[in-house]
Amino acid sequence: MIIDTLSAGAVNPIYPAIIRQTLQAILDKAPQTLAPGKYPLQGDSVFFSVVEGHTRLLAEQRPEFHRQYIDIHIVLTGEEVIGAGVTGLPLDLSEPFNAANDLGFCHQIASETLIHLQAEELAIVFPLELHRPMCALQTPAALRKIVVKIDAALLTA
Repeated sequence: MIIDTLSAGAVNPIYPAIIRQTLQAILDKAPQTLAPGKYPLQGDSVFFSVVEGHTRLLAEQRPEFHRQYIDIHIVLTGEEVIGAGVTGLPLDLSEPFNAANDLGFCHQIASETLIHLQAEELAIVFPLELHRPMCALQTPAALRKIVVKIDAALLTA
């Protein structure tokens, strides 16, 4: 998992080109002005969604993971807490993995670390990394964010 800002991530030379290019494409679209919905950048290989919702208390949000896609969570307005675990944690599934949506839910994240994101900050989550997005520690609040999906196969392309 990587924590950064949208503008710094778009030009970070250490990141794979597909991540930099995707972040720059989002910046070029003036993300604060975009309506909620899905925005394809490279078909089903790279796309993002603008989401408006409310955070939930940490205990109310289920840990999740993906097998195919890298997730990038970018806060536009509000604050988000994301629970996270180190790579390689056991995936104690709470229900069968949903391959059609590339989404699995687990009972818990052992040794969970909390990441606090403010506007313009982001978290890059790689496949099989447990994370618990859309959380608040005390009072749930409105959150406007972008969730990016990048097919991990593009990292080796």
